[in-house]
Amino acid sequence: MILVQRYFFRQLLWPFLTSVGAFAGLSLLTQSLSNTDLVSGYSETAFTFFKVTLLALPHLTALLLPIALFVATLTGLSRLSSDSELVVTSASGMTRWGMLSPLLRLGVYVVIANLAINLFVQPISYREMRRSLYDLRSDVASSLVTPGAFSRIGEGVTIYARERSRDGRLLDIMIHDTRGQDGAVTYTAREGVIARGGNRTALVLINGNAQWLDENQEMNYTTFDRTEPDLEEFSGIADAIFFKESDRFLHELLWPDSSIRARPDGEERALAEAHYRLSAPLFNLAFILIAAAAYLAGDYSRLGYGKRIAIAVGAGLTLRLVGFSVQSGATDDTALNIAQYLVPVIGILGALAVIYWPARSRPDAPPVVEAR
Repeated sequence: MILVQRYFFRQLLWPFLTSVGAFAGLSLLTQSLSNTDLVSGYSETAFTFFKVTLLALPHLTALLLPIALFVATLTGLSRLSSDSELVVTSASGMTRWGMLSPLLRLGVYVVIANLAINLFVQPISYREMRRSLYDLRSDVASSLVTPGAFSRIGEGVTIYARERSRDGRLLDIMIHDTRGQDGAVTYTAREGVIARGGNRTALVLINGNAQWLDENQEMNYTTFDRTEPDLEEFSGIADAIFFKESDRFLHELLWPDSSIRARPDGEERALAEAHYRLSAPLFNLAFILIAAAAYLAGDYSRLGYGKRIAIAVGAGLTLRLVGFSVQSGATDDTALNIAQYLVPVIGILGALAVIYWPARSRPDAPPVVEAR
């Protein structure tokens, strides 16, 4: 790139990074609101809350990259136009391709980053998020116990724990269980820990006692070093972790295993997701060219570019909605997968056609009539 092209590139790069940061912050806020049940419903720590929220960020960022690029292009070109730098550059002899070159260079970089997120970062982050949620819902202490409060976890069972330590231990526990045929049993213990083995998770009480009334209504009392109350029916433990199409790598989508094929329309959904991962980055080039067409197509306008920008926004919004519709339709009809590539390609070619459309012929000036 020559000096002026590097200058154009920087004028677009910083607005793009700012837009990505702003959209990422908005995505984090939206995602955090949807994850508040991790704290309210499971009494989970802030670390797990922020971990699950951050793990959803790559997918949201990939969705918002074309929009950030569109906003950055409009912002950068607006600044260059208001300072008459576009006019001066064009008057100095630089072709439209010369002015488009730094824009397309940024677009190609974003396409590569978007493709890397879709193929590698998103599956890794989503798998880790799925495992974190599975561990959370399999954790008896998180799902059943609210420290400092008596919790009725089911018919006939009440549990209390004074607090939960940083290492996950429950301190000063009491469990009152009235489900037994012989009467109610009350457990008290100094602490409790979560024990996991295979697909089973249990709450183990340490250093405590159990009290119950026998058939003669006499109090019985026993101490224990370790015991395990029967709370498995309330733990809500999932049988296994199931990875959705968004959690899988590209080769798993193109060559689905039995777990995908067993689902209704599983293979069609997996194939549609695979082609979406490959085709979605092309929208970055389409959006940057549509935004560029608002300023580089046609003649310089002293009255501003508001009308052109409105048309560009409408075209970009329509293009993206059509892309989402085609992706949704491809889950039922695999023949539409080719359309997932055609939609952004049509947007790219259409924007280039508008930019390079021949200038309209102007009417000849009227002949000069000499005054007599």
